[in-house]
Amino acid sequence: MDPVRAISLSGLCIFAIGAIFRYTTSNSAYDLLMIIPVIAIGGALALAPQLRWRYWLKHAPDLPVELAPLLERFDLYRRLGLEDKREFRRRTFMLQQRFHFHGEAIEEIPQDLEIMAAASATTVGFHREDFLLGDYETVVFYRHFFPTPVHEVLHCSELHPGDGAIIWTMHVFLRSCVEPKKYLHLGLYEYGRAMMNLEQDLRSKLDALALSYPDVAKLSGFTEAKLKEYIGLPELDLTAITLVLYFTHRAEMATLQPALLEQMDGLLKKNL
Repeated sequence: MDPVRAISLSGLCIFAIGAIFRYTTSNSAYDLLMIIPVIAIGGALALAPQLRWRYWLKHAPDLPVELAPLLERFDLYRRLGLEDKREFRRRTFMLQQRFHFHGEAIEEIPQDLEIMAAASATTVGFHREDFLLGDYETVVFYRHFFPTPVHEVLHCSELHPGDGAIIWTMHVFLRSCVEPKKYLHLGLYEYGRAMMNLEQDLRSKLDALALSYPDVAKLSGFTEAKLKEYIGLPELDLTAITLVLYFTHRAEMATLQPALLEQMDGLLKKNL
């Protein structure tokens, strides 16, 4: 249910009743039945984002049926039970609504891209009761590799803690979501870093478990040189890369790094 629509429809009904009584009785006392609904509808429309958000916090709707299959790209979602899958979809809906998506030289961000970004955030924070990732609300997509004041070289992925923003090159981000075994999943990488920035205790514990570049290469085939060329930055976050592989290469980790998988499960697992 949309609370703004509900208020508007109820207000219109009350207004119509008031108008009928006012017309048939010529009694000005019924003017309030027309004035109050108009004020209520105007207030609901003005505060629509806040009203919807407060309602969704307790009654988050499911994703539309046609969008839910996009989540099958996420290994965590595939492994969840029915009730947790429903919770995953609801959280993805909430995060999609919460994030502000912008495009540089892109007129409109495709909805499936928004879902992929939101599902990435849902995945890394699925173990958290507070899954909304603080002030990390802005997502910017470029059509091409980009420089920024922080990193003047051309690159495809960057986290801005001060602005609560993440920037990606659109086609590289999408490819990483669709083929996470071939490309480091950039959605999980940046939202993992955002989560760890918010939870410094978790960051310190995961730092102690971070894989080395040779271990990353053995586990995934992603060599240090390939990763740095792929993202375009000279220094990468090995803890965040380890976190990505925990979600995308779980079977390989179970075989090659079983102790690491057990430790990370202890820190992150929620009905996985």
